[in-house]
Amino acid sequence: MSVAKPKPRTLDEFRSNHDRNVIVPAKINAALAKMREIGPEHYEYESDFIKFAGISQTDVSLHRDSFADHIVETTAVGGRSPRRVWFGDKKVAAKVR
Repeated sequence: MSVAKPKPRTLDEFRSNHDRNVIVPAKINAALAKMREIGPEHYEYESDFIKFAGISQTDVSLHRDSFADHIVETTAVGGRSPRRVWFGDKKVAAKVR
C-alpha cells in the first residue's frame, strides 16, 4: 500500500496565513469587493469599515495609504471633525472628491 505524497506547502501559503502585510490587504480588498456587490456607490465610514473588513484600527492605519483611491475625507461640519469614508469603487470616490 502506498501513502499519498503530501502536497508541498509554499511560501505564499505561509504568508497568507501568518504575514499581517499579506492578510490585512487581502481582507481590505475582500471588503471593498463586497461593498461593490452591495452597490456601486456603497460607502462605509472608516470605523464601520474596520468592523466590516474584520481588521483593527492599527491595521487600517498601517495600510490606509495603499488604498487612498478608495478613501474620501469629509470636511468638518457643525463642529464635527472630518471623517474618512471608504468607497468600494475608487471611480465613485474620485467623483465625490
